[in-house]
Amino acid sequence: MKKISLILSQVSFLVLLSGCSLFYTDHSNDYQNERAVENSLQSPEGSLPSKDALVIPNEDKIADLESVTPFETPRAQFIYYPMVAVGMTETEQSIELLVPASKAQTKRIVSDFLAALYGAGQSIRSQTEDEIVSVPFDFDPQGWWASLWSKITRVYPDQSVFSFKFSEVEGKTLVTMQLRHEQEGDAEPSDWMSPKASDDTYTIAVRLWGTMGRQLNQSSAYLSNRGDTSDFPVWVNHRGIFAVRLNKNLSAAELEAQLQTAGFYIMPDAESKIAPVKPEDVARIGDIVDFSIPTGDGEKQKLFNVYRRNLDDVTWDKREYSYEITHQKAGDFLVIDVSSMDFPEVTSFHLVQRFLK
Repeated sequence: MKKISLILSQVSFLVLLSGCSLFYTDHSNDYQNERAVENSLQSPEGSLPSKDALVIPNEDKIADLESVTPFETPRAQFIYYPMVAVGMTETEQSIELLVPASKAQTKRIVSDFLAALYGAGQSIRSQTEDEIVSVPFDFDPQGWWASLWSKITRVYPDQSVFSFKFSEVEGKTLVTMQLRHEQEGDAEPSDWMSPKASDDTYTIAVRLWGTMGRQLNQSSAYLSNRGDTSDFPVWVNHRGIFAVRLNKNLSAAELEAQLQTAGFYIMPDAESKIAPVKPEDVARIGDIVDFSIPTGDGEKQKLFNVYRRNLDDVTWDKREYSYEITHQKAGDFLVIDVSSMDFPEVTSFHLVQRFLK
């Protein structure tokens, strides 16, 4: 009986579906028989003919791309910051900085400078009211093999320790900077000497001079005073390279006069190049120079003449440098390119010092 009921229900459902298809028309395939309506746009009499096109404003003023060139990422110009006049005197045993600030403020600048120089860790070995002694700095880290050899031979490389002594002089603070070399183990340290003993340590002294001048200038610390200008002509950027602030809209004749006053010579056969010496005294590749060897008593003996192949043995005051005039809101700046030098901060310092004499 149940099977008969199930069969009857299935039959009734099929009859119902077939009945629905009889009353409702299937439109699922109607789209195949449709055609697009072609109606033309009726424009008023006298109007311009319409066209379906992209309209680009000022299209006739846009230049055509004739050749494909490599893309150059635009870079912002170097930003220079004003400095306060910090006196710097070099003696045989030390470098002295005359800072127009209190002893506490000067010590804080030196402490922050050593912390930034050393990185992670404690950068000060000892500190008193009148002196700061740094931890040893290694400016030429050893490789793995050299480090292993030092452990075997127990001959370790020299490390530099800086000493800063502070004394008050006529409302200013005199900072006496010295260094000595130390080694690991029981080796005796050297005597205290001037940071000019090596280019690495002399770079640190020059960098401290620029940091002090920048930190003491309030206009470099507060955004509200960014428009202020300093009477000190030397400015410094974030890389420690110095620039000289000139007057605005300086003419070529005025620029040449200022360069000559500072002791620079404009190269006659090159564009935008100057030198601290006369053009005929500038060292160049290809010059004929003496080939000499040391005799052992501090003198040299000439063997023969050779052509100069590079400028590695030429001091900074015998070279020529490219320069440019950088325009900023505070004025025009003379920027001397020292990127080819091994110690650009020291060279930049020597060059701008000529504008302070």
